[in-house]
Amino acid sequence: MTLLTIILIAVLGQPAAGDIDRLVAAVRSAMTSALPFPNSDADGSLPLGGNTEALWMVRPLQPGDRVIEVIANPLNQANQLRAARAMAQIENNIQAAQRRAALQYDRAVSEAKRTGKSQDVDGVTLADEGVAGAKIDAESHVTIDVAATAPTFTFALESSIEPAPSRQVAIPGAVVIAAPSNTFRDGDTNIERYAEAQTLVFLGRDVAPEVQKRADHRFEVFAAATSPALVIRLRGNEVLIADLLRKTDWNSLLELLR
Repeated sequence: MTLLTIILIAVLGQPAAGDIDRLVAAVRSAMTSALPFPNSDADGSLPLGGNTEALWMVRPLQPGDRVIEVIANPLNQANQLRAARAMAQIENNIQAAQRRAALQYDRAVSEAKRTGKSQDVDGVTLADEGVAGAKIDAESHVTIDVAATAPTFTFALESSIEPAPSRQVAIPGAVVIAAPSNTFRDGDTNIERYAEAQTLVFLGRDVAPEVQKRADHRFEVFAAATSPALVIRLRGNEVLIADLLRKTDWNSLLELLR
């Protein structure tokens, strides 16, 4: 039995902080070739050394982390241009919302004078940024969650496209469930929303994930594990997720389960 296998078994049972740290560090190491980027400072604001060339930066792992965070480098010129275009669209959306709110207010005042009854008026909220705000946020990061628990895994997703086995990538010894980025209209609020891309990689001999629809645009991915299993969940920028799926050393992670 290898040391890494002992670590994984410990995590699946009653995990100690050091076991979790070593497992997440093993996942980070397996992704080295896919993430050849500088570390960020502790809060993920800027790259160490003021690097302006790299598109991305990686927040350094802290004790107890179960998440690896990859963040768009704000000092990179291409990232700055994308952010500026997105902010211009967001500003247009907010100005349109302000005009709608002003018209609604004028109608409410007129109606109150006519009937003597007050009227509710919608204000401008974060939702008025529209899809552009959520999209730039999704495209500016990849969040990598590491899950190693027994006996079940459950993940909730919001999407207009049902998560399904990936047609873009095949990983021997793993099941890959993916949902591309998409937009949908929330049935409760009638607001158009943006769903970021998500991919779940299930590693283990006896893991057979199932997708269940719970409500409009709400899905649950469930899997039972009868032997040690590991799940990597990737959310955010689709291009970088695709790179991670291609370049991660999945064999080294599968070794953890043997």
